Amino acid sequence: MKGRLVTEKTFQGKYTLLYFGFARCPDICPSEMVKVAAIMDQLKVEHPKLAENIQPIFVTVDPARDSIEALQDYAKDFHPDYIFLTGTPEQVQKMAKKYRVYVSKADETDDGDYLVDHSIVLYFHDGEGEMVDFFTQSMKPSDITQKIHKAMTFVPSF
Repeated sequence: MKGRLVTEKTFQGKYTLLYFGFARCPDICPSEMVKVAAIMDQLKVEHPKLAENIQPIFVTVDPARDSIEALQDYAKDFHPDYIFLTGTPEQVQKMAKKYRVYVSKADETDDGDYLVDHSIVLYFHDGEGEMVDFFTQSMKPSDITQKIHKAMTFVPSF
């Protein structure tokens, strides 16, 4: 979040919890961010070694307004482990397309404000960047924590 270019290799070796949203979201994004905080906190208590290997990431779907400075200010309200990412509209669009994230800017109000409709999904990737699972808005933090634990400790038997 310090203005450096981030690629898939940046988080190689770490599991990631990836969420797409925007800083001016009035309700759903903050609720989902709090959910991720609850997941991280529960993992730190129940499975601290696993928690050390998970990086929660917020990717904006509103790069026009979510500058590095805006996201730094937004980050103050959320879990300290989060990394917040923005980019050019093209970079954000490419990433959203890669994860098949629905993004649609709503009509602007008279004062120029607008909302951004987007998918509400939390993506879970392994240390190689492969998607392991995804979690929808309706899932409880405790259920997600269990699924993460199972995925990170699974040992195949042949």
